[in-house]
Amino acid sequence: MKIFFNPTPSSVRASSQSEIDEAFQFHKSLPGYRPAPLISLDNVAKALGVRQLFIKDEGKRFGLKAFKSLGASYAVYRILKDRSGGSLRPEEFLTERGLSLAGDATFCCATDGNHGRAVAWIAKLLERPAVVFMPQGTVTARIEAIESEGAKVIVVKGGYDEAVKSAAEREKEKNVVVVADVGYPGYLKIPRYIQEGYLTIFQETSNQLKKRGEEAPDILFIQSGVGALAAAAALFFPDAEKGPALVSVEPTGSACLLHSAEMSDDNPHSVESGGQTIMAGLNCETPSLTAWPPIRDRFNAFISIDDTFAVEAMRLLAREGIVSGESGAAGLAALLAIQRERPDLMGKYLFIKSDSRILLINTESDTDPEGYERIVAKCSAEV
Repeated sequence: MKIFFNPTPSSVRASSQSEIDEAFQFHKSLPGYRPAPLISLDNVAKALGVRQLFIKDEGKRFGLKAFKSLGASYAVYRILKDRSGGSLRPEEFLTERGLSLAGDATFCCATDGNHGRAVAWIAKLLERPAVVFMPQGTVTARIEAIESEGAKVIVVKGGYDEAVKSAAEREKEKNVVVVADVGYPGYLKIPRYIQEGYLTIFQETSNQLKKRGEEAPDILFIQSGVGALAAAAALFFPDAEKGPALVSVEPTGSACLLHSAEMSDDNPHSVESGGQTIMAGLNCETPSLTAWPPIRDRFNAFISIDDTFAVEAMRLLAREGIVSGESGAAGLAALLAIQRERPDLMGKYLFIKSDSRILLINTESDTDPEGYERIVAKCSAEV
């Protein structure tokens, strides 16, 4: 485990309540919408020595096994709303008007798996084709999941950055609309829409906690790939003084946010990923240009962890009845890593004390079913 503390976390510009409400209302208008469950992990909290531990289970979101549907769908809605001159309403998205605004578009993106399936899913709802670029070494199950939504999958020779470049090239073609969750020079608007789409996760969580009479969390552990979800957390919780504390979690070999924070020059920096992590959804080499500024300024700490902690976290969550994929378990994995390798931090820099309330997000379920079964089999046998 490696950790870097932001010496001067500062507040960022918050998303307005109208921005949060628009995303939330849009998602509620989609077929099959229901809030992702917020589960209290009482046994795990007791074992870790904290007051409360909640996990937002995105594994059941729209039947796609991941949170990415929130960002992709909202981005496409905003693209069509822009085409309408701002008049398209959420409830019109999947009507004749929305389909007409989609026209003859082909939606395109790069993905490690979950974002690509989400783009393919929303394209299918709009009766449009999708083309998805994926890194070499992607497991067959994730490719087939995207193809099951009717998309064409192209596996590139290289990692995630190469897939992003390939998708960007397609935007030069007529009627191709790239829906990327990573911002790069000349491409910033749509990644911001995707970040705004993830605000629904935190609005739902806030509503669920209030309904139970629970207080807001003291700490959020957020798994970070290119940073879109982490940026959404910063925009929803913008006040560095009031909190909560925000902690970014990445795989050891793909910690581009931690590396960028360590450089301390305010700029995003790439890492050369070996592609050896089981946390495929977090195996990203370059931070998103749209996500990095709020993460850089607002986040309290950046952690990178080895796969062994992700495995342990998946098994622990399985015992609690939660199906969590390799990337989905990253937040709990970071907590386990701290307890195991840096117990001196408990109750210190991260404010993890006996009365702490901690929020985790299970960003995916078993998006690689065979890999999941291999990992949790030992857990099942022991139980």
